[in-house]
Amino acid sequence: MTLDPQKRRSPAQMRAGNLRLALILIGVVAVFFLGAVVKQWLVR
Repeated sequence: MTLDPQKRRSPAQMRAGNLRLALILIGVVAVFFLGAVVKQWLVR
């Protein structure tokens, strides 16, 4: 990280980064749970 004001991220850029990270994490969790549900369905 840098303290140079020219290179700091704006609040809008930080929000965009946070949103992107949240969507990625939600996607990973969704795939995990879908995999668990499909596995249970196939085992039955």
